[in-house]
Amino acid sequence: MSTAMAAALATGLGGVLVAPSASAAAAVVAPLGARTYSVSSYYGPRCMPVASASTWHLGQDLGAASGTRINAIADGTVLRAGSVSGFGQWVVLRHTIGGKTVSSVYGHVIDGDKYVKAGQTVKAGQRIADVGSTGISTSPHLHLEVWNGTYGSGASHTDPLAYLKATGVDLGRNATRVAARSTATSCTYYTNAAVDVRAGAGTGAVVARVARGATVVGKPGDESGTWRRVTSGRTTGWVPAASIGPTKPAPVSTPPATKPPAPQPAPKPVPTPSAPQPATRYVTAASLNLRASATTSSAVVARLPKGTKLSVATTSGGWLKVTANGRTGWVSAQYTSTSAPAAPAKPAPAPAPPKAATSYVTASSLNLRASASTSSKVVARLARGTAVTHAGTASKGWLKVTAGGRTGFVSTAYLSAQKPR
Repeated sequence: MSTAMAAALATGLGGVLVAPSASAAAAVVAPLGARTYSVSSYYGPRCMPVASASTWHLGQDLGAASGTRINAIADGTVLRAGSVSGFGQWVVLRHTIGGKTVSSVYGHVIDGDKYVKAGQTVKAGQRIADVGSTGISTSPHLHLEVWNGTYGSGASHTDPLAYLKATGVDLGRNATRVAARSTATSCTYYTNAAVDVRAGAGTGAVVARVARGATVVGKPGDESGTWRRVTSGRTTGWVPAASIGPTKPAPVSTPPATKPPAPQPAPKPVPTPSAPQPATRYVTAASLNLRASATTSSAVVARLPKGTKLSVATTSGGWLKVTANGRTGWVSAQYTSTSAPAAPAKPAPAPAPPKAATSYVTASSLNLRASASTSSKVVARLARGTAVTHAGTASKGWLKVTAGGRTGFVSTAYLSAQKPR
């Protein structure tokens, strides 16, 4: 790959629309049925809709009811199906449209491998998944991406809405609602915990410390892997994407102090009553998030299975501060009850934490750089076939990885899901 092309990928210029030929139009269909969806968040730079979300949206969001059927946009082969970081669950297909290789990505689905498996061939219009809200998501929707080339092997992303329209599939015309495109030039976020502002995206020097609930300002698309550049007062630096969100966290409330009961006159002393015991409730959902504060954007401290006993300390706006299994945090009150649910025959095992994705170097030698730029320092040179562990999500042709005990950024153009021979 030329230096110019590598620079194009690093700056997000890989999103040039490659329109299929007119003969390919008949081979392409809509991913959702007409009038079953709305057109919402668009491809391109945006403000984070929720903590940990991207500020450079690589796909087109289509809001729909949970469980709505998702169709393959064209004949193809399944590259990936199942769980993945960020999307939660996904399906990735590779097609040949108009003589060109094109990949389509379907994110936030329910059970990505329910209908299809990796290596399987599919037909245009075949059911491959159902609309869900898994991973980093605010509500049920389909996140659709279109890539020119084979996904994960040097492909470049493009605008799905424009690409499909060029084939004769007008997603806007068949939608129940089409959202207006955002013209925002800045984004206002709030810190969901005290956070260090760093000079660089990663382990750079700390230039400021911002308290929980503080207001910070960023720009659409200003990101590097899992880091976001923001300004707090007169200081500009980088913070983790998980530490900020568009909603101000609720203040942490403390229970009011209780006055001891007045002594009662009696011939004999009245014993002092014991301290009130915390109220007890039980988890009624299959799995309930125990969070660091009373907001859905705060960090998940633990996941509590159905029937878990909760000791309630206080309440705040539909949230309960509880202690369970030696951990303290906040849960949504609507998924709890004063009565213990019937015990299952056998408790379900806790879900295993998702494994970090692994890719392999396809070039004879690949530079591991300190940041997502061809001008940044080379940390190491990785030989062909080296296994790298994903430490973030791909952004503008770059991916944060760990290899041989070192962490840095590499160009996705020289990575593959299969180890080269």
